[in-house]
Amino acid sequence: MRVEKIVSEAQDAITLVLVPDDDRPLAFRAGQYLTHIFEIDGRDERRIYSLSSAEGGALACTIRVLPEGRASQFIARQLREGDVYRVLGPGGDFTLDPAHQGSLVLLGAGSGMTPVISLVETALASDPQRSVRVVDVQHDEAHALFHARLRALAQNHPGLSWDSVVTAVEGRPDAVRLAHLLRPAADAQVYLCGPQALMDAAEAGLKEAGFDLQHIRRERFVAAPQHRPRPTQPVPIVFKRSAHSVEQQPGESLLDAGLRAGLKLEFSCTVGGCGHCKVRVLDGEVLLEEPNCLLPEERAAGYTLACSACATTPVTVDA
Repeated sequence: MRVEKIVSEAQDAITLVLVPDDDRPLAFRAGQYLTHIFEIDGRDERRIYSLSSAEGGALACTIRVLPEGRASQFIARQLREGDVYRVLGPGGDFTLDPAHQGSLVLLGAGSGMTPVISLVETALASDPQRSVRVVDVQHDEAHALFHARLRALAQNHPGLSWDSVVTAVEGRPDAVRLAHLLRPAADAQVYLCGPQALMDAAEAGLKEAGFDLQHIRRERFVAAPQHRPRPTQPVPIVFKRSAHSVEQQPGESLLDAGLRAGLKLEFSCTVGGCGHCKVRVLDGEVLLEEPNCLLPEERAAGYTLACSACATTPVTVDA
């Protein structure tokens, strides 16, 4: 990708407007993300940043600049318009269901508003009269994302309602208040994106209110993994279903080793944030980088994430 424009989005957020370096259009769906690969101090750093533009529009990703964020600080301090870097994707399934034409209810908190604005603008472009409710939870106005865009949408679309909760003033909303703010119709699709605790509270409130949880979609942002020491010698891996044996080389993940051997393995973000590369370890030990999106019950059942795990002993995986 080539950086066409860098836009100040909020006090601590910027938007990168991107163009494929070969100028061929890149199709994406609202709510998806790109995995951005930056070379920082001689090492690839991969980060997931959601697209904040409507389908068919320019490629734009909005990034919260964290004080200790290795990649976000690099973007804020060193990336310039005209620079070129690699991406993977788009990926992710936090997307609109084309078969569902009913009302939409969306909760975005902090950076969680990034895919939400993409979903809202895309839905209203397709059906300007659609019933859409947005609940936006931000710490304060200085850190809020996309308020100007939401105001403009609300002025032009009578079916859009927008509630902004400022936690510095009102405190973090609990399950009861979230259920009241969201109040979805029985046939609505609900989208939640933000901190895990807030999404859990929203889901609990909606469940208590009698809403069918099968109509809820969630997107969770995972912090960048902390790189841990990996084996310095080759380690054998058996991919049982593929009937292939591969030697994992120093520095490789299970996914790296499998792809190098030509295996067709499922993956998307490559940084432990989406779960698409989940595999079950049948024998042996692996080291999994933290944090990641793997659930406790998945760990207990023997699963790991191929993109973020490396074999520390000879391993057999169900892949």
